[in-house]
Amino acid sequence: MPQPVRPPEPRMNDKTEPSKQLSLFDGVDLAIPALQPSPPPTPFPQAPAPRQAPQVEAPEPPATRRYDDGKHRFDYVLRRASRRSIGIRIDDQGIVVSAPRWVGQGQVQAMLADKAAWVMRQHGLREQRRQAQQAARIDWREGGRLPYLGRTLTLRLGASGRDPRLLSETGELHLPLPADCDARRVRDSAQAWMQREAMALFAQRTDHFARQLGVTVKAIKLTSAATRWGSATACGTLRLHWRLLHFSPAIVDYVVAHEVAHLREMNHSPRFWQTVGELFPEWRDARSELRHSLLPPW
Repeated sequence: MPQPVRPPEPRMNDKTEPSKQLSLFDGVDLAIPALQPSPPPTPFPQAPAPRQAPQVEAPEPPATRRYDDGKHRFDYVLRRASRRSIGIRIDDQGIVVSAPRWVGQGQVQAMLADKAAWVMRQHGLREQRRQAQQAARIDWREGGRLPYLGRTLTLRLGASGRDPRLLSETGELHLPLPADCDARRVRDSAQAWMQREAMALFAQRTDHFARQLGVTVKAIKLTSAATRWGSATACGTLRLHWRLLHFSPAIVDYVVAHEVAHLREMNHSPRFWQTVGELFPEWRDARSELRHSLLPPW
């Protein structure tokens, strides 16, 4: 496998040019057409009505509301937006209903009644995932466990020298920190090590796929974006999330191949996915694995 030149130091910069991006966290969206009211008939001219005192409009009710039909119960946030349909989004922050400004609360309630079972099911799955993610939280101390490229490393403190050392045969990451070091310093030391490893691995795998496709990658940058695993710009810059190193090498290859393929096809057309398949034939399995993988809270 071709070895890349020495990679540049990690640059955490998420200001991107227009690009194609691979989503980090997928929310569940549902859009339902809303019934638009017919315009009122043109009234006959009438004599001007007597002047009345101005009326004070009632304040909008709180944005957070509760749906309860006796069988299904959940809280949701109602947002008014310039759109043509009623939409539901379920993510780690909860349930959000977006509705056109002209849609009444009755129509919103009718839509929720029709989709209540689906909402409860999706919200339950999200909650299970959130709890599992919290259980995967890393304990930043001696003996803590760090997911790394499909295996679990054991953190060891008190190592001599200036740099962290990975002992592959024992699966231990030795950090040059005192045994009683506080959790933040342990985390920061492990993060700096992971970012250096990420840049080296990304440079190697990018070089491999770029040669295979016959394209040029002008720059590789690390990202810690909240919602994207990676992105590619038309001018040849790739941004890849350094925390991909928590996952298996197959997942890393899938994301890198995905972004390299965008240097030929800046879209998600059938031709794009064909290109991804030429670079990494197992991409479907890796994508499914990524979607079901948990990212430990940092």
